[in-house]
Amino acid sequence: MSLPEGTAPYLALYVATLALHVVLVSYVLVATGWLAVRGAMGKDDDRIAATVRDWLPFSVGAAITAGVAPLLFVQLLYQERFYTANLLMNHRWMAVVPALIVGFYATYLAKSARAQAWPPRWRAAVPAVAALCFVFVAWSWTEHHLLSLRTPAEWAAMYGENRRFHHEPALVPRLILWLTVSLPVAAMVIAWQVRDDAAALRRLRVLAVAGLVASAGAAALFYATLSGPGQAAIAGGPTTAIVGGIVGVALIGAWLTVSRERLLVITVLTAVAVIGGAVVRERLRLPLLEPARPRVTEAGGAIAFCVFAGINAALIVWCVRSALRNLTR
Repeated sequence: MSLPEGTAPYLALYVATLALHVVLVSYVLVATGWLAVRGAMGKDDDRIAATVRDWLPFSVGAAITAGVAPLLFVQLLYQERFYTANLLMNHRWMAVVPALIVGFYATYLAKSARAQAWPPRWRAAVPAVAALCFVFVAWSWTEHHLLSLRTPAEWAAMYGENRRFHHEPALVPRLILWLTVSLPVAAMVIAWQVRDDAAALRRLRVLAVAGLVASAGAAALFYATLSGPGQAAIAGGPTTAIVGGIVGVALIGAWLTVSRERLLVITVLTAVAVIGGAVVRERLRLPLLEPARPRVTEAGGAIAFCVFAGINAALIVWCVRSALRNLTR
C-alpha cells in the first residue's frame, strides 16, 4: 500500500485495536438488546440472558477501555478531520459521555437483586435504556465518521447554518451495517460462555445467521450510496468480494452446524471477518491520510512500546486467570 511516510505502523495498530473494540462493543450491544427483548416477552430467565446479565457490567468497562487505543490512533492519523467533526457536532458529540455513563450503570442495575424482583417487563426497561444509550453512541460515531470525510466547504456551510446534525444517504445504511454485524460477532463470544448448552447454541445459531444475512444486505445498500470513487476504494478489486463471500458462506455453514467442537472454527472465521472488515472500512478515507509530522516520525520509542505492551499483556492475562480461578471456587 502506498501510504504517506510514517503512517503505516499507526494505521496497522489502529486497525488491530479497532477490531478488538468491535468484538467487545458487539457483545454489549447484543447482550443488552437480548435482555430487553426477552424481558419484554417475559422470558428473560433463559441461559443466555442469565449469562450476559452477569457479564455485562464487566463487558461495558472492557469495551470502553478497549476503545481508548483506536481513539488515540485515529486522532493521530486524521487530526484535522477528527477534531473538526468534534467541534461541528458540539454538545451533541459531548453527549456520548453521559450516554455511556447511563448505559454503564444501567447494566449494574439490571444485574441487581432489587431489579430481579421486579416483573419481567419492568426488568426489561433497564437493559432497554442501556441498549438505547449504546445505539445513540453508535449513531454519534457513525455521524462523526461521515462528517470527517466531508470537504472544508461543507464544514463551513454546516458551521454557518449552525447545524448540529449531519445527515447523508450513507448514514442509516452504515449504522444498520454495524448493528447487524454485531449479531454474529456477539453470538460467537456468547457461544463460548454457554457452549455446554445445546439449546442456547441453537438460539445463537439463529441470531448469527440472521445477522450475517442482514449485514450482507446492509453492506449492499451502503455500497449503493457511495460515489464512484468511494465504491472503487471500498471494493479494492474483485479479490475483496471473493474473499468476503467465501468467509461469509463459510461462517453461515459453520453456524448452521454449530456445536461445541465447531466453536474454534467459528471464532477463526469471525476474527478474519472482523479484521478484514476493519481494513475495508479504512480504505474509504486512506486518500485523506497526511504524512506524519516530524515530531512523530522522529520520536522513536519502539523498544519502550514493545516492553510495556508485553508487561501490560502479562498483567491482563494474570488478572483474567485470577478472576477465572475465583469463579471456580
